[in-house]
Amino acid sequence: MKWLFRFILSHSIFISFCAAALSLQTLQLLLLPVNGYLLAFIFFATLAGYNAYWMISRFTFNRHDTVIEFIKQSRSSSLVFIFATAGVFICFTNLHLVMYNIITAFILLGMYAIPVMPFKQLHFTRKAGFLKTIVLAAAWAIVTTLVPLQLSIFNLGQTATLILINRFLFMLMLCIIFDKRDVAVDKIRGLQSLATGFSPLLLHCFMGLIFLGYAWSSYAMLAQQVTLPQVAALLLAGIITLLVYASSLKQKGYFFYYFLVDGLMFLSALLTGIAGAL
Repeated sequence: MKWLFRFILSHSIFISFCAAALSLQTLQLLLLPVNGYLLAFIFFATLAGYNAYWMISRFTFNRHDTVIEFIKQSRSSSLVFIFATAGVFICFTNLHLVMYNIITAFILLGMYAIPVMPFKQLHFTRKAGFLKTIVLAAAWAIVTTLVPLQLSIFNLGQTATLILINRFLFMLMLCIIFDKRDVAVDKIRGLQSLATGFSPLLLHCFMGLIFLGYAWSSYAMLAQQVTLPQVAALLLAGIITLLVYASSLKQKGYFFYYFLVDGLMFLSALLTGIAGAL
């Protein structure tokens, strides 16, 4: 069973479930009906996107491998990518999607992937620094708020706008935890992020400011239709994220990041789901 658990984590199946869970959270906070095809579309799109990213990254930073060796090493990721792409297509044919949200998210994810592409002409983007982290957090916010809502950012109500801000700040905290883990490897590869550009003290302060913004956006939802238990659940998820960040300052292993840190997304959705049932 351990190999299965590792397969689910290493092929981004778990994080894809987390994306669907956060999308469900968005709908629940706004008391909107749930479309199973839409949540499945978000799951499969996340699964395809992450497996494509990891294959591109693996090829770029292991150029000593031949194409045949690379294909052999990436066989399982390729199969998952094909499966996920088929899932995206099936869901897409059963939906009437607002395409500019999809396109915006695709552009942001493309920008995030540019620094790891195997083209020397694009290597200057590796110096983008904090933009790499912010772009990823913004993409996640769009995928888990605007896509499930099927609304333009200009047509959001007050509650939905607060959820978008809240989700962006929550994802930014998670991205920083991963950036901090990757500092040594990013420096070797010439990649920059918030963690490589900021001193440890400055990064701690920035993390604290992000949490304050997250707490404010959570509390502000009380003036809207979000209930007190749901707001408390959001705040609890943020506090746990801070504790995980503090724990990440010491060296941690694979499961800490790809199960515990990624799992904070699922935890947040679970907590608000339970709170909404109270």
